[in-house]
Amino acid sequence: MYLNFNIEKVQIEEYKHQLQWFENEFDEIFQNDSIKLTEYEKNLANALLNKLSESINQCKDEKLLYDLVSTLNSIEKKHPELF
Repeated sequence: MYLNFNIEKVQIEEYKHQLQWFENEFDEIFQNDSIKLTEYEKNLANALLNKLSESINQCKDEKLLYDLVSTLNSIEKKHPELF
């Protein structure tokens, strides 16, 4: 049996799912639009944003950079207190 699939396409789809997961996690963790964030919340947000930014190294596709920036912009729009 021969499986014919494009591993790069699978990686791109997986990366897009990962971006959506990050955005959903931000929404879940920071759903309370509190004006005063604790130091822990700020550190957690920074750690998540750093991990998200580093994730671009997984796929070398220019469109994925656009997807990453779009995800970051969406998170910033919904949670401006974190930026």
